[in-house]
Amino acid sequence: MSSLTKEEYEKRKLFCKEMETLSRSELEEVYRILRRENGEFSENSNGIFFDVGSLPASVFEALSKFVEFCKSNAKDLEIRDKIINEMGIKSDS
Repeated sequence: MSSLTKEEYEKRKLFCKEMETLSRSELEEVYRILRRENGEFSENSNGIFFDVGSLPASVFEALSKFVEFCKSNAKDLEIRDKIINEMGIKSDS
């Protein structure tokens, strides 16, 4: 794989930070995507490990799209919860 541009490096760095916010089931899906896309990873008793910097662009793109999907779902759920809470407060009044 060729070296990453600064922009690609920054995208992958941000991706790593965003992965920290994923739930266990979302992380399990990351693993399934890696397997499906033939991404290189190692596995031991501590978990699954992969080098984000060395992933082919197609694998990284699939993972990135999934993380964006998770962020969107979390945002939608937060809005939904806020609406439900507001409705509960209004009905109590």
